Amino acid sequence: MKQFKNLFIGLALVALTGSVWAADSAGSITITSPADNAVLQSATGNKLDFNVRLGPNGNHVHIYVDDQAPIVFRDVSHCPCSMELPKLSPGKHTIVVKEATSSHAMTGVQGSVTATVK
Repeated sequence: MKQFKNLFIGLALVALTGSVWAADSAGSITITSPADNAVLQSATGNKLDFNVRLGPNGNHVHIYVDDQAPIVFRDVSHCPCSMELPKLSPGKHTIVVKEATSSHAMTGVQGSVTATVK
């Protein structure tokens, strides 16, 4: 009986919104390392680890470290993904991974962390 109740609620949501669980079709980006507010001991040799689930318009990601030019990372089909970060100067840094379309327009799906290099 509970299954029928859940099915009824789901069908009612589809009827009201015209969509089937929009959250299932939206993309997601999760940065797993460095952790948010991490303290990195070295300016080099730091890795960025992240998971990407592309949304319906997503094609690849752009990785931003502070105000530097984006790093285009295309092979997200086999995530979790990893890459070495560029050399970081001492101080606080913001790392943002943004989903992009094939024409490099941002979709709004992103993940970000801040890290401090000693």
